[in-house]
Amino acid sequence: MHAYFLVVSTQSKINIDFYILIEMKKLKSILGTTMMLLILLTPTTIVPARADIITGPSPIPGNLIPQTGTGTPIIPLVTPNLGTVSISSLPVSLYSINQAQSGIVISDSLTNETKTQQQLQANPGYWRYGGDAPLENAPYAISRDTQGFHIGAQAPANGTWAGYYAVTQDTKAMVFHSTITTPVQTIPSKNNWYENGMYVQNGTGNVTYVDCSSNTSIAGTQWVVAETKGTSYTVTSFTPLWASAMTLTEPRTRDCTIITNGDNYLKVILDGTQVYENKNLNLGMTHLPVTFLEPQSNYAGQLLNGTFKNFFVTSDVNVKVTNNPILAAKVDLVKPISSTTGQVVASAPVDSSGTATLDIGNFTMPLGAYIKVYDSNGIELASTTSPVSLFGGDVYTVKTSPSTTLTPNIPQTITVGTSAAGITTSTTNTLTTSSTSTTSSANSTTTVGSSISASGSVTIKSGG
Repeated sequence: MHAYFLVVSTQSKINIDFYILIEMKKLKSILGTTMMLLILLTPTTIVPARADIITGPSPIPGNLIPQTGTGTPIIPLVTPNLGTVSISSLPVSLYSINQAQSGIVISDSLTNETKTQQQLQANPGYWRYGGDAPLENAPYAISRDTQGFHIGAQAPANGTWAGYYAVTQDTKAMVFHSTITTPVQTIPSKNNWYENGMYVQNGTGNVTYVDCSSNTSIAGTQWVVAETKGTSYTVTSFTPLWASAMTLTEPRTRDCTIITNGDNYLKVILDGTQVYENKNLNLGMTHLPVTFLEPQSNYAGQLLNGTFKNFFVTSDVNVKVTNNPILAAKVDLVKPISSTTGQVVASAPVDSSGTATLDIGNFTMPLGAYIKVYDSNGIELASTTSPVSLFGGDVYTVKTSPSTTLTPNIPQTITVGTSAAGITTSTTNTLTTSSTSTTSSANSTTTVGSSISASGSVTIKSGG
């Protein structure tokens, strides 16, 4: 069930040396004493993968998970409809919106190469591989192809757990995603289970994790969300947080997103449906997490391969848009629904620092949407030229468009018409530039069955 990465820190080496000194007293021969002294004098070097002993996830005993499921209500995540807007390009735009920072910490489609077990183990790249299957002389296998990352495990005997995994490095992240496929609907053996999933685990010190996994037995397959607490060597408590009913028709492939801060908050989304959320947990992760992709089995009848693809980890659930113009009042994310119209799926006000923060944690990432900036009258000030692929943690910034040329001290008039949800607005902007600022005098007419006019003058600093 467990495999260990041993890293000798300074304190660990002192403890090891102390132990060796005690053992030396048991040696009667001068040769033995000499050999032990040589060991003490020889520098100890073990590659520091992390700062402590790391244990892989312990399997959750299948008999602890109710086969009828937990009965917890699930929440389908319907795409919000906050209105529709035009996605046609503005005739002239003073601003451009570009990505300043990516929120992606890790991204691996797991379908981009074909490699055998020998090739993967010889050149592991970002991933590390391990598990207790080799220690127990139990069959295991790994490979990659265009269908995904295949990891297989088989128990050495019925009732004895064995597993094999791929594990990431420490990640400063909040969103963890993978598409998980379990290979069979049932296994033909009573009191045996096959578990296959993604585990977000404390990166050091104790076997504390949250997981999204399948649980398969003779009765069928179910999907499970659980948390565990543990020591450096094993789990001391298992808590199933949510489980579907174990059936012969449960999907064998699920798209799983785990969102957690490792402290008190956990949300799990399966196939676009929120199955669990809690803001008052005591998860106890004291270190940056690592993510395991692992099947574990106590069924000896067959080597069973779990398959994983579309793995990514992001730093946050929010997208930020910074450096908004002084006139900006809100930022919308707009998903195209036709060639000229888009649906507003997220909206956030622009704060005093010029930043808008939009939560996309309930969306399947990447979210394909335009970023659009509006003033308080709903007039579009800036937009991306096409939909962008948004991940949590992305930061975009608004800049003066390099393609916009205004002649100093000569007023120039631009008329822009926009519409949203039956509301038509026509705006005439008269722009006058100097070396330090741009003055905009705007006359706006909005029609909603009748006409309303407004006008005003503001000053925008250059580069705003």
